[in-house]
Amino acid sequence: MASEESFVVLVHHRGSIKMKTRSGVKFTDKDPLCIVVNPTTSYDDLVRSVLMKLGMEGVKRVKKFFYRIPVTILHDTMKYDCLTIGSDEDLQVMFLCRRQFPEVRTPELLAKLIDVVSSSGGSNRNTTNVATAAGSSSMAAVASTSVPVYEPAVQLVASPSFAVDLNDGVGDERRRRSLG
Repeated sequence: MASEESFVVLVHHRGSIKMKTRSGVKFTDKDPLCIVVNPTTSYDDLVRSVLMKLGMEGVKRVKKFFYRIPVTILHDTMKYDCLTIGSDEDLQVMFLCRRQFPEVRTPELLAKLIDVVSSSGGSNRNTTNVATAAGSSSMAAVASTSVPVYEPAVQLVASPSFAVDLNDGVGDERRRRSLG
């Protein structure tokens, strides 16, 4: 049974972050999760709860959360901003704001989900909807499914007695001119 201090948090996992003139930040996901938390809930506990409820353990991971943080009340309208939550300390801000703004009964988070990279180096092919901050380049929340691949500058062929430059000495012209 949930304790008196427990409360529900809406966790959006699809959709985007929109900037509204009157109310500030709004999340657009139409099907958020309901997660019960309390002031002793850790960041890792919240991540586990979200992934378990989505059935995505081992497939996705939460890179970070975006919190729809209340900042002011103007004429019966709450104004919101966006705060990135990536640690226990950041999560405590949500609990403090809940005490400070009792008018906001249900806090909202947007989870940035990314693929889990397997031990073979590949990533799962599950796609996540892209979350972006409309009208604001400083609040991008893009889900990434790519893994960087690094290629050596010079490709060498292994041989018992020597190595061959497959680029045929491209880029060595300056060196030849300075020596000649």
